[in-house]
Amino acid sequence: MGKELAEAELEVSREKLDALLDDLKGKRWGNATVNLYFALEHLVKALLASTGFEPKSHEGVKVLFSMHFIKPGAVDPKIGRYLGNLYDRRTTAEYSPLRRSEFTEDEVRSYLEWFKESALQIIPLLEKNGLNVSEIKALTEKIN
Repeated sequence: MGKELAEAELEVSREKLDALLDDLKGKRWGNATVNLYFALEHLVKALLASTGFEPKSHEGVKVLFSMHFIKPGAVDPKIGRYLGNLYDRRTTAEYSPLRRSEFTEDEVRSYLEWFKESALQIIPLLEKNGLNVSEIKALTEKIN
């Protein structure tokens, strides 16, 4: 089940990256933040699934990612902070009545850098675990 689940998580991440690219073209900064968060979360969930873990909540993702990848030094601790910060901004983007005015292009551009930096560390680990991440790589390269 681990590899199958990991591949399914990668597919969701790919879908979110596709949606993100559309949001960037349409200058929908709040939606872009939501899709960026979910693209990263599902990338992390793919990594966890590829090593036999199946978190059921955002908190579970954070704890397992920290325990098995950040604390052992496989992933820089700032990647965990990026995930947590994007979660908070995603919540604002989805639930704040002022969400249209709360997100700027500059802010989202910094989040794009977070995603790319995170992907650079996570993708090699996914490849090491035997997963095909070529589509994720290609979409990540399109982010500018």
